[in-house]
Amino acid sequence: MREKEYDQLMDKELNIKTTGLIEWPFGVNMDYLRTESSSYADLDRFIEEYEGLENSRLVDFGSGKGRILYYLNYRLGIPTTGIEVNDAAFSHLVQNYADYVDKFPKRGQDIRLLEIKAEDYLVEANDNVFYFFNPFMVNIFEKVLNNIEESIKEHPRVVDIILYYPEISFGYYLDHNTPFQKIQKIKNKKYLLNNRECFEVYRYIP
Repeated sequence: MREKEYDQLMDKELNIKTTGLIEWPFGVNMDYLRTESSSYADLDRFIEEYEGLENSRLVDFGSGKGRILYYLNYRLGIPTTGIEVNDAAFSHLVQNYADYVDKFPKRGQDIRLLEIKAEDYLVEANDNVFYFFNPFMVNIFEKVLNNIEESIKEHPRVVDIILYYPEISFGYYLDHNTPFQKIQKIKNKKYLLNNRECFEVYRYIP
């Protein structure tokens, strides 16, 4: 099955609509990038190979239309939090929440949606997996990582950072300016054609 067809099939299964891009208006919020959904096929591969999601509480920075939130909640039953500052994307996110909960009414209490800037999110003590699909520039990423590190200092725990289609500057910052260590690279089918076609997992262990 082609990737586009599989994306449409899974959206139908979840009763949501997450395909397509949402661009920022020209000249608005230049530090934030367009929203785009992670491939369902890539997420399947990730779930199969990554150890750590079963008992996690995941925060998706730049959650767009919410594919990560709803799919991981559906597949693994984990609580998820979506952070999205783009008004248009957030409207889709809220509508998808309503449609997802209409089909899976017991799941709604485990999903939170926040229309705020990523750097303004107050990291909670039980947040322990943070997902990034290049939602903003590295200067915002640095602020978000600082907030995560402050939370770790206050509430020591194992924490993972997940980069999908990783931006080089994100990895460089993690490697040289944080206590996180890269523990895993999960390669997608197109990795041989483009070495950014992967997930990179960074972990902090107190």
